[in-house]
Amino acid sequence: MSSNFRSCAGVGISKRAGVDRAVDEALSQARAALHGAPPVLAIAYAGVAHDQEALHRELSARLEGVPVVGGSTQGVYAGGACVEAERVLAVALLAGSALKVRVAMVRDIRGDGREHGRNLAAQLGDSAAGPGTTLLYYDPLGGADAEALLRGLADGGFPEVYGGATGQPWGKMVGTWQFAPGALLTSGAVAVRIQGLKPIADLTHGAETTGLEVTVTRAAGNIIYELDGGPALDVWCQQLGVTPDRTVENTSNWALGVRPREGTHYEGFITRAPFKLDVENRSIVLQAPVPEGARVQVCIRTQPAVYNGAIRMAERLKLALAEAQPVLALGFECGARPGPFLGAELAQHEVHGMVERLPQGIPWIGTYAWGEIAPVGGRTEFHNFTFPLCYLCEP
Repeated sequence: MSSNFRSCAGVGISKRAGVDRAVDEALSQARAALHGAPPVLAIAYAGVAHDQEALHRELSARLEGVPVVGGSTQGVYAGGACVEAERVLAVALLAGSALKVRVAMVRDIRGDGREHGRNLAAQLGDSAAGPGTTLLYYDPLGGADAEALLRGLADGGFPEVYGGATGQPWGKMVGTWQFAPGALLTSGAVAVRIQGLKPIADLTHGAETTGLEVTVTRAAGNIIYELDGGPALDVWCQQLGVTPDRTVENTSNWALGVRPREGTHYEGFITRAPFKLDVENRSIVLQAPVPEGARVQVCIRTQPAVYNGAIRMAERLKLALAEAQPVLALGFECGARPGPFLGAELAQHEVHGMVERLPQGIPWIGTYAWGEIAPVGGRTEFHNFTFPLCYLCEP
């Protein structure tokens, strides 16, 4: 980073097998970029082949007094490399004498999501204390309503939030972990307020409409029971030719496209993918609700939409950052976009093509998330198939 920045950041990555060696390597790389400045926050993403408890404990011990946030992941982009592997660790360290960091957590976000969001907001404190950025990490596998969490945070004064769901390897849905100061969570949420850095961000989705439109005729929360008057699962499977298995292949190719609120500028539909196909109840479970009566588009992910959309987003961000002083870039790319869909080579080209178009020399750490969080038209939304990219910038 340029020496005239009050804040600075460093990123490190390791694919070493042992927890001690992985933490050593990643922290050494990240600390080197700080030039002796003491970190005030660590953001860590780890593959699940690492013992998450041992890893969290080791990071916390090596960074005594520094809050460690983040969690498990399907893969990372850091230090110029895109890695989707069960054994990987990426760490970003953020330093700055003017920065203040507050962290909030809820150990179990099942139940009343809005109340959990308000709880997080209350722990974060005063949202009007100057420019800042709010991040959110949460577990996607317990059936919690991510949108309710966001509405609760907004109730408490935090309407603009960036982040994503913690992840796991592509395949059978097993479990994810969330990192918080002094706690390792498995069904929780962690919110972070970085006071002193403002966000400059953009996002792109990777889906196109199939032309098929359906009506949500019965729903409760984030569960859709009927589409076009029939059992939601039956309509979904018949229209798309899928089987009702709870696998990522059957839930990651298609999404429901929700129209943005009137007057909102966005490149298309807000996409939400079925996260569970419930055979017993013949229903579809999302991570966020779609209200009864809504007309929604059935969308499908395509490689041109994924790749070209990312490049166009980078070009828009380049213009937005022209007069800014960025410190750290945070990516929250949907895990259904990179290697499992684009393939490893094109996934590398996607991120490298973006980096070439964006301000040079800015550390970047990205996670392949299982649900993405970013504002659209002044209101934070839950997304799937989407790539939010948020730069933390000096005010």
